[in-house]
Amino acid sequence: MKTYKEFITEAEQTLKMVSLKHGTSSDSAKKIKKSGYTGDEVHTSTSPETARGFGRRYDENPSVITMLVPKKKIKDKPEKGAKAVKTQGQRGIDSRGIRHYSVAMDPEYASKKIVNRSGRIQKPKVAKRFR
Repeated sequence: MKTYKEFITEAEQTLKMVSLKHGTSSDSAKKIKKSGYTGDEVHTSTSPETARGFGRRYDENPSVITMLVPKKKIKDKPEKGAKAVKTQGQRGIDSRGIRHYSVAMDPEYASKKIVNRSGRIQKPKVAKRFR
């Protein structure tokens, strides 16, 4: 079991991360998760709805790939060597009052930041004697 200090340290690190979403077709999502991104840049958004909207260009039921990127790595303006840069498009505030923006990323960097989530809640492993 984690100590309080370990829990707080982990929470602080998580809060310094930005969850970016990339919408695409289901077939492309499988390829991306298997071998990474290709091309010049990867367009992402902090809004899942925006990512799904872009994914609908390619598929009626798009897949959304999630990446966790350190907040300090996302630059406001293009810089030499920047791996993730905010873009001018798709900025706004959603119905819950959360600010959203879009980010263009280097494909190699984006491939390393993909979060592997199945979206399912897994049952905790409890020994039979405690059930």
